[in-house]
Amino acid sequence: MSGYMDTTRIPNQQLQEYARQLLVFINEYEWLTHAYVVEFFKKNHWSNLPVKWQQCLLGLTPPEIAESVMDDVTTKTRCVWPLSLLAYKATAKALSIPRYPLPEEEQEQFGDSDMGDLTYCYRLHVKPKKRHEIDNLARVINSTCSETGTRRVVDVGSGQGHLSRLLSFGYGLSVTSIEAVGCHITGAAKFDRKVQEFIEKKKRKIGEPSDTLGSHTVPPEHVVCTVHPQITVEEFLSVINTSCKQNEMDNTTSNPGGECKDVKMNVASSNKLTDEERSSCSKSTASDLQRDKMSCDSASSKLKLEDSSFLLAGLHTCADLGPTMLRVFAQCQSACALASVPCCYMKMTCAVENSKAKCKANLEPGDSLQTGGLFADDVNIGKFESYPPRKLFATNEPSAGDANTDREFDAEKVDSPSDSDGVCSKPGFPMSQWVNGQKGCDVDFEPLELGCHSFDVYHNRLKENDPNLIIQGYRALLEILIQKQCPSLIQKHAGLRLIKRALGKIKKGHEIPFEDYAAAALKKLNLEDDHEASCELRDSLLPQWCNLITFNCVRQLLGPVVEALVLVDRMLFLLEQGIDSRLVPIFDPRVSPRNFVLLATKR
Repeated sequence: MSGYMDTTRIPNQQLQEYARQLLVFINEYEWLTHAYVVEFFKKNHWSNLPVKWQQCLLGLTPPEIAESVMDDVTTKTRCVWPLSLLAYKATAKALSIPRYPLPEEEQEQFGDSDMGDLTYCYRLHVKPKKRHEIDNLARVINSTCSETGTRRVVDVGSGQGHLSRLLSFGYGLSVTSIEAVGCHITGAAKFDRKVQEFIEKKKRKIGEPSDTLGSHTVPPEHVVCTVHPQITVEEFLSVINTSCKQNEMDNTTSNPGGECKDVKMNVASSNKLTDEERSSCSKSTASDLQRDKMSCDSASSKLKLEDSSFLLAGLHTCADLGPTMLRVFAQCQSACALASVPCCYMKMTCAVENSKAKCKANLEPGDSLQTGGLFADDVNIGKFESYPPRKLFATNEPSAGDANTDREFDAEKVDSPSDSDGVCSKPGFPMSQWVNGQKGCDVDFEPLELGCHSFDVYHNRLKENDPNLIIQGYRALLEILIQKQCPSLIQKHAGLRLIKRALGKIKKGHEIPFEDYAAAALKKLNLEDDHEASCELRDSLLPQWCNLITFNCVRQLLGPVVEALVLVDRMLFLLEQGIDSRLVPIFDPRVSPRNFVLLATKR
């Protein structure tokens, strides 16, 4: 594992010092992490760069930006860079954790899988990105199970069960999948049944009896459950134990009610389904849920989870789910290993809570947080000048044809379990006591959002001189027009979603002049088209769109640094519990930007 994070090879003090350096660097450039690119022209972000930086970076083309700013080694520049800019880039690169997967000779430690004809079957309804992820993570999980001697896996946040299905049918592991959305479980069970039918058909074709198919035909157990940040170990074990007992009952008796019961709901508050999810779920009748719920065979049902160890797994555990998994793993004796791939750090409750606190701290006299803004319930907004958390975006995978340069995140859907004093009782960051004791450790939404950007994907777009990049300039100019006509539109979640949908309907926007793009966007937003103002902005500001790209890249250098801080904090948390861990990049970051898996095994 040379070259990557492994607490068995790194002294605790060295890891702590690394976390301290990360935190100091992030706080030093807070003015960059809190600068939204969509407001580049509106707030003249270019002028915030040091003058000598501006002189060296002015007018670079996208390929030049990729080579001079984002490449690991700056081979050539138009002029000699100031030491401050060289130091900024060198420090950001040095503090970032290597993101590309291990060399092939080191990957051999995770073994390989002989999937045979199952490769087509387990990839049903799975997109290429997800295939890449479940292939690599399943191989690592199987290797870790062999290392620890367990054959049970609990897959948290399993969605439609693609990873669970591969672990069950491909590797013969006994898997319990936990998912909060019931209709996802219904879909997972249907896909499981298709795989079983495929295997049985194949066995009959070669003349092998179906009752000798072996353990690789045992489907995953599916449980509908919301793993809330306040869940206890006892409650978590009761969920997976109830699953096993319920499957035993399904083998002997029928359920007269014909219902698939939610064995565990939120401890503090329930997640709200979107209208689309609710509509989808309503199409599944009680009989459908009962029919699709898959039960273990007799060999699997004899295993009692309370008496056996298991590996706790999660592929892209979003928001608070990642930290919750770590806490359950650290406290649960039966959990012998962990394989967690985190994502969406900015959706953690602590990020939203910290942004609220900064908003309150920066309110001008006479303003009130209760009258609107991103974290309020009404329409009006106070004056949040220093930290305006009104645009919540995540650029996990920028689409070449997307009119929005960032992806919107709706904080209204984030539950905020708090103590009576308003402090989150189970914070997602920092998790470790050591980082929590450092000055400036209250990292809020904006840097955590930056830590979820697709650095390598964007780098490739720059190198290829993607013509869609100019849409970022269009969007920043459109922001001026929107704020001029309807400032309240960008101060509410409904307005932000409306803008996103409107711009997404403009096809091949990079091929039309800005004034036409603006006219189409404003029309879809039911705003008046100001052709004269659009032309004026086009002539005065649009020529600077490459400076916007440059500023974005300078800012994005901080993204991997922020992600490193979050991940190292989690490693320190495990160390404080006496558990060693490894941080391994197992996905190609150009395919799956959140590509680190946190592996841990208990002694």
